[in-house]
Amino acid sequence: MTATLETTVLSTVDTAVELAGVRKVFGHGGSAVVALDGVDLKVKPGEFVCLLGASGCGKSTLLNIVAGLDAATSGQLQLNTSRPAVMFQEPALMPWLTAARNVELALRFAGVGRLARKRRALELLELVRLGDVADKRPHELSGGMRQRVALARALASTTVSADGAPALLLMDEPFAALDAITRDVLQSELLRVWETTNTAIIFVTHDVREAVRLGQRVVLLSSRPGRVVREWDVRDSSDEVLDEINTHLREVISGHAS
Repeated sequence: MTATLETTVLSTVDTAVELAGVRKVFGHGGSAVVALDGVDLKVKPGEFVCLLGASGCGKSTLLNIVAGLDAATSGQLQLNTSRPAVMFQEPALMPWLTAARNVELALRFAGVGRLARKRRALELLELVRLGDVADKRPHELSGGMRQRVALARALASTTVSADGAPALLLMDEPFAALDAITRDVLQSELLRVWETTNTAIIFVTHDVREAVRLGQRVVLLSSRPGRVVREWDVRDSSDEVLDEINTHLREVISGHAS
């Protein structure tokens, strides 16, 4: 008998998202690949969680399952959030639209009226410090600015739900393609926006320093098949915690390569 993923909506607000025993298998028979195997993870409303792991351990697959872009083979996913928004490495902006119109797009798809979505788009561009480039098109913006427009658009997606449901933002290495200085600036901007909006964030990265700087909690996945093997509270992190995470990540990567 094939198990299926159960998705329910929680009646309380103490948990934004919870995965229990989530398993993902690609393919069938002898060619099947187990990407995730028994993943348990809980994220509270407003919590910033960073996922670490070796390449190919299933971090992006896990994010896709939470986002509803892919289905798990078995396990349980519980959501008590607005529709999850996703940010990837590439901004994926519509090149023929202005920054403001790109942000509006998420609101338009959600059925928000024209005046309301124009107002909200400008508010979100102001939030990411881009209010003065609302009428610029993507090719007129730097890489960092384009990612900030993408962040504003993602935040627009998280705010279209009624009933005051907690917001959830899923970020798949959004700063990996940027230079070090721009990445540092955007990390600071993301923290400021997160503190302002109280949005729950699941952030995938391969950079331990980025994970410790941004997250309240760092979660380490094993090599394939991915499962949660360690967690650290990094709100008051030290060099010792950073070294410990690095050591365990190296062990996971070594196991993945062997």
